[in-house]
Amino acid sequence: MIDIDFDNINDEMIYEAFGVEGKESEALSDIYLELFELLGKEAMLKIFRHFHGDKIDCPMRLYRPEFIADLAKPVTDRRERAKIARAGGYSAKVIEGMLSKRRKENEEEENSKTRR
Repeated sequence: MIDIDFDNINDEMIYEAFGVEGKESEALSDIYLELFELLGKEAMLKIFRHFHGDKIDCPMRLYRPEFIADLAKPVTDRRERAKIARAGGYSAKVIEGMLSKRRKENEEEENSKTRR
């Protein structure tokens, strides 16, 4: 018989009460088994508690292009900028385009301030 105090229950207690330890491949749903294998029990349960029922979409890139552009902005050598862009998962063209767009926006903003 499974002994669970339903008034003071949490996922750790259920995991233990159900005897999942060592039987994860039999007990866990596919995605949670994969998370268990990648991250371990604690992280898998934490993700379950926080995201269960949600669809998680993991982008191809870890970093936002704006962040990479900010890192590349003070670098004047285009080859070095390209290295920063590639390290962040972006092409130099994307980062240069973003920096160019920002420069134009800043120029337009400055021009509108001087007209006032």
